[in-house]
Amino acid sequence: MKNVVLSTLLGITLGVMGSAAAAEALPPPAERVVDYHKDIAPIFSDRCLKCHGVKKQKSDYRLDTREDAIKGGSEGAAILVGNSAESMMVQLLAGLNEDFDLMPSKGDPLTAEQIGLIRAWIDQGAVWEGSGPSASSAAAEKRDDRVPFSGFGEGWVVEATAQKGPLATWEMIDEKGPAGEICVALSKPNHSSAGTFNLLCDTRTKFKNGQISVALKSISGEEDQGGGLMWRAKDKNNYYVARFNPLEDNLRLYQVKDGKRTKIANADVKKDFDVWTTLTVGQQGNKITISMDGKVLIESEATTFSEAGGIGLWTKADAATIFTRPKVTLN
Repeated sequence: MKNVVLSTLLGITLGVMGSAAAAEALPPPAERVVDYHKDIAPIFSDRCLKCHGVKKQKSDYRLDTREDAIKGGSEGAAILVGNSAESMMVQLLAGLNEDFDLMPSKGDPLTAEQIGLIRAWIDQGAVWEGSGPSASSAAAEKRDDRVPFSGFGEGWVVEATAQKGPLATWEMIDEKGPAGEICVALSKPNHSSAGTFNLLCDTRTKFKNGQISVALKSISGEEDQGGGLMWRAKDKNNYYVARFNPLEDNLRLYQVKDGKRTKIANADVKKDFDVWTTLTVGQQGNKITISMDGKVLIESEATTFSEAGGIGLWTKADAATIFTRPKVTLN
């Protein structure tokens, strides 16, 4: 048995105790409505995802999607929705489970306030808005509905072109970009469609002329890998896209019109898998310039989309990829 002293956290010494006594020892749930992205995601990102995220899952436990967070790993269910006091996650965070060490295993324990927020979040339904199909079963069933994604701020939505099956899962992750930027990952395609284009769209930015830059790194993909940028988007079926695919060793410029993709230009380029690549798109009028890691590889013209439109991140089929937040300069 592993007893934990949490004098700085709870002001008591915790030994072997029954569930009722353990529940009484827990910090109380926060007395307000808890927002996942404002209150909970920062705690998970800072203290939990290094061991339970996209790349590493101690005890086979992932905490980067709602479905995985609830079902738990090799030790069983982690979250009992509506019952925080008896949820294994809360027990471990407070050091009340006699069979396991206090979590997180490294660094200071969570504060009573942080545990209270997590308790309230679980008691209120463990709502995970804006994270793809794991946000709710209703969102997953409504295939054509965009799903809000607040990780980058207001206006971002999860969508898909030629969608077959559920929307992909996009998640904020703890890994930082090559210059320390915050990152998002398409961590789960959630479908097996080779013809689906997975989109994370910024509907508030209106881009016509200027420059967009993003760093990306492949995680996995058998059908497709990598990804890229979309811009001048009218909607999920009409936009330009530039994408790098390390599986095919090429960089390509496409237009997607009425849901159909047409190649405009191609550049052969070889780069190792699982390394950061910086992709930059510039457009002035009809002229498009695409660079990788500072080197111009494509210069072309396109006339299909002449008006300002949205921007976004793009992958195809089962390509799981990490992206930094796009940097946009408008001219």
